[in-house]
Amino acid sequence: MAVETALHDGAASTSDEEDKASASPPSVWDQRPTKYKSVLWSVCGYVLLMELAERLSYYGINQGLKNFMQMKLGWSAVSANSLKSTWTSLVYMSPLMGAYIADEKWGRYPTITTFGMLYLVGDGLLAVAAHPSVLAHRDVAEGIFIFGLFGCIGLGTGAIKSNVITLGADQFNPTDASETHQKATFFSYFYWCINFGAAFAYGYLASLSVNGSSIVPVDLGYFACFAICTCVMALALLCLRLGRARYIQVPPSSDAMSQLVRVLWQRRTRNVAASRIVWGFGLFLLSFGLNIVAAVSVSGRVVLSLLAGVASSVAIVCWVVYGQRQIGDDDDDNVTHDNVIVDNVIVDNVSAKTSSSAREDTDAVQKVVRILPFAAFTIVWGCVSDQIDANFQSITQQCDLRLTATTQVPGAMLGIFDPLAIIVLIPVLESGVYPLYERITLSPPTAFGKTSAGLALAAFWMFYVGLFEIVRRRSGPVDGNARDAGSGSPMNNLHWAWNVPQYVGVALCECLINVTAYDIFYTEVPLHLKSTAQAINLFTVSMGSNFTSIFTLAFGQYIPNDLNVGHVEYMFFAVGTLALVNVAAYIVVMRRMQFGMSASGYGLVAASDDGTEERTLTASDISSDADRDTACSSDDDHPHSV
Repeated sequence: MAVETALHDGAASTSDEEDKASASPPSVWDQRPTKYKSVLWSVCGYVLLMELAERLSYYGINQGLKNFMQMKLGWSAVSANSLKSTWTSLVYMSPLMGAYIADEKWGRYPTITTFGMLYLVGDGLLAVAAHPSVLAHRDVAEGIFIFGLFGCIGLGTGAIKSNVITLGADQFNPTDASETHQKATFFSYFYWCINFGAAFAYGYLASLSVNGSSIVPVDLGYFACFAICTCVMALALLCLRLGRARYIQVPPSSDAMSQLVRVLWQRRTRNVAASRIVWGFGLFLLSFGLNIVAAVSVSGRVVLSLLAGVASSVAIVCWVVYGQRQIGDDDDDNVTHDNVIVDNVIVDNVSAKTSSSAREDTDAVQKVVRILPFAAFTIVWGCVSDQIDANFQSITQQCDLRLTATTQVPGAMLGIFDPLAIIVLIPVLESGVYPLYERITLSPPTAFGKTSAGLALAAFWMFYVGLFEIVRRRSGPVDGNARDAGSGSPMNNLHWAWNVPQYVGVALCECLINVTAYDIFYTEVPLHLKSTAQAINLFTVSMGSNFTSIFTLAFGQYIPNDLNVGHVEYMFFAVGTLALVNVAAYIVVMRRMQFGMSASGYGLVAASDDGTEERTLTASDISSDADRDTACSSDDDHPHSV
């Protein structure tokens, strides 16, 4: 009896210990000191205001770059367009650095504030470079301009881009149904804020840059524009700071982006898929490097740009083909018996605990690998989207921009129709079109459906713009040889308003593709890799801009400063053809993967651990990863943990 009692007590004690050990620590959302009825507005309102102000600053700089480089620094149209696209590539590539620092070192909020200050300095340097007294010394102005643009703004804005949206999305508890719904709305309003800021920049600031105002002389237009951008960026940082006490700050993990790099690098010698994915990253970086050299080269541009295009194309194929495969499967049949095999992950002479950790690492990275095919297909879309700031503007500036005999619409100002259309379209889609679609089909639109429609429309608009350019060129010059005030280019007899449909059309594509991509890149991956996933999303935008620069350089002989003696439509037809191939391949591959087909939420589907079945992601998938990171947050090696 005594023995039985002892055994019973021992079993009870063991059971209690197991219960304690298995009990999950409270999540970061449970530890929020104040519960808010509307996290979207009470907490994320500060993030949304910050994004609106920061985007106003960014697009205020962005809209004026082409004309500033041509009219103030004296560069050619090809050089200005190419360098602008290269800078855009840097802006969307540096989020990888920001994601690494945020996910592994500092956390999201400290990363945003630190690089936000660098961004602020860059805005100030551009204002200095644009002052007439500095422009009088061309070499000095160019040096300050290039350093501020690439060394400060390029790195600063890029490093915060992958973290602002993630910081906002982190505020919503994935186990709370109402907050999960608010999170989906947050992505739409986040994109709305981006475009509200852009609308002001392309509206007022575009006019101020070229024409000045009643209190700003024309020669101080760009200086005033860049100075306003500096002040607005300071306001953005202030908005973020005001909400600091309300934020959930997910602690950094000691092994986030490093985990992704390490697992892929280690698996590359045993798994073909891992090897080709690594190749893809390398080829993208090679393409970016070749394109930078081409942009600053006097000769050999076409050859270098073609090599860059080949490298990018092969990289896209690597991601699309091998992103569908399992990186945990070992391709080497000659494996020694000294190895331990755990769920297809080979671990050399290690403990079971280490084997389990290796399996978890591989499973986490597999979820990131699975989004790479989707990411690859958005690269060609990025090339289409980037045409608005690159070659659309060149076409617009050679239309009839006259309002009266003495006034005209700044060509860059027509870029306002893209963000204005988005401001209108997002509420229309969310409140009208999508609910109507659901009533008709009895199921919500899926991520696959939205993206397919967006990619198909993107191809259509490239052919439309190519045909539009032919009509514009054949319309002949306006009477009196009038010229655009911003670029000095001769204007033709086609009214500027005929440009509006292409801006609105591309805006619709953005609503269908970009908003969906935000949610996919956040929801599909573990919590500790969310900034990394957003950085990959932005990296593909960078590669899209890289493609734009490649096409611009490759077709440079058809894109003179005066488009009336060129054939820029050749480039648009080439991009349109590539976009058609892209959407066809997207439909085939996504159907094969069954990626984004579910009507639940955005229809995000995740592979099971063995890779043979599909299942819909649930809140518990994210929650369990949140618990994992919360448990890690107590470690002593996270100085920024909250």
